[in-house]
Amino acid sequence: MLPTLLNLRSWISFRLNDLSHEPLHWFWQAASLLAIVYCTWGICLVVYRGPIVRINPDEVHFNDPDFIGDLYPTSGRKTDKPQWVGRRSGTPNSMVATIDHDKHRLRRSSINAFFSAAGIGRVEPIFEKNLKKILQRWSKLRGGDGKVLNMLPVFQAYASDNITTYAFGDCFNFLDDEHWGAEYFSSQEKYFRLTHVFGSFPIAMRFVNSMPTWLLGMFIPNLSSMSEKQKWWINRVREIRDSPDTNAIKSTIFEGIMASSLPKDEKTDARMAHDAQLIVLAGESTTGYTLCAILFELLSHPDDYEKARNEVLLALYDDDIALSYARVQNLPYFNAVVQEGLRLHPGVLSRLARISPEKDIIYHCKRHERTYTLPAGTLASMTTLITHTNPDTFEDPDKFHPQRWIDTPKLSRELLAFSRGSRNCVG
Repeated sequence: MLPTLLNLRSWISFRLNDLSHEPLHWFWQAASLLAIVYCTWGICLVVYRGPIVRINPDEVHFNDPDFIGDLYPTSGRKTDKPQWVGRRSGTPNSMVATIDHDKHRLRRSSINAFFSAAGIGRVEPIFEKNLKKILQRWSKLRGGDGKVLNMLPVFQAYASDNITTYAFGDCFNFLDDEHWGAEYFSSQEKYFRLTHVFGSFPIAMRFVNSMPTWLLGMFIPNLSSMSEKQKWWINRVREIRDSPDTNAIKSTIFEGIMASSLPKDEKTDARMAHDAQLIVLAGESTTGYTLCAILFELLSHPDDYEKARNEVLLALYDDDIALSYARVQNLPYFNAVVQEGLRLHPGVLSRLARISPEKDIIYHCKRHERTYTLPAGTLASMTTLITHTNPDTFEDPDKFHPQRWIDTPKLSRELLAFSRGSRNCVG
């Protein structure tokens, strides 16, 4: 019921807000209502019909955390994605939306090093610099006019300035913006609302992506800011490609891609534009949303907040404003808070669909004591939030309870927040 209520709340607020005069506003209302119906039907079908359900003519859905490793293997079996994944994101040429297993592996190989522990360590000064910006602005706001500060755009701005700097060596400096880049993130949210339409109607994706900014601004005003940022991304990629300093040490993601052994047809403007959009978007709103949700949970559970806070304070040195990535790994309760936040508030809520193109998938249902065989080429999926709230695995699943991860370390195998297997989230 929770997703249904959230969608209903979203529709009511959207219906009554000050954007009711916007062109095509009726479209967004209809889309939100359809989301309520679809979400309610889907959850009832999956949760109440059992761990394996054929949810449409072409797809089988699983609700069994113990099956994660089989459906999303790290090795030993090729794993493709369905075409609608690329259409839905609006970036069919991106690494994330790549259909073929081998091509995805090739594309991913060019950026793996940038998201390793060593790679993250190199950019920690960027994270610390941006954290100082937030703290400085907060100190000025403290004791001010008493207005409530919406933390969602704050966290989104922080995530955006971090990932964009790492990707391109430059960013939009949303942390310096008076409104924390709220206009852009509103545009981004509007784009995300369209992704489900794109998945079912690819012509809509091509139409929106091909519209000039001025025309887009007339029909869907909030998307114009997003369109402007897309132009900036591709211009930065071109600048990196055309840089005369070809022997320089490559320190940003797209410098690394351009300097990699990928063939030339993998470094075209269209390819790089789609990768840029996916890498940046995946690092902005999902991170911002989850951080905001974890903050809410901690403030709603004072005992958990105090326990996590005290653990962090004990680990800080006198001149620290933040902990290094390596030191954070040694904070058990802090990491449990993060895992519990990701369990209840994952950044991606849509189904994680996969296809095994060459081998059958065998599933043994413990509940019904029956074995099912999915022939090679069958579309199969899991949904993160449904998996994360499975009562057979997570006791009292709707409760925020970080201690569960310390008491039962093997629960980490049931976490699907960043997908799993060879196509898990690179960052």
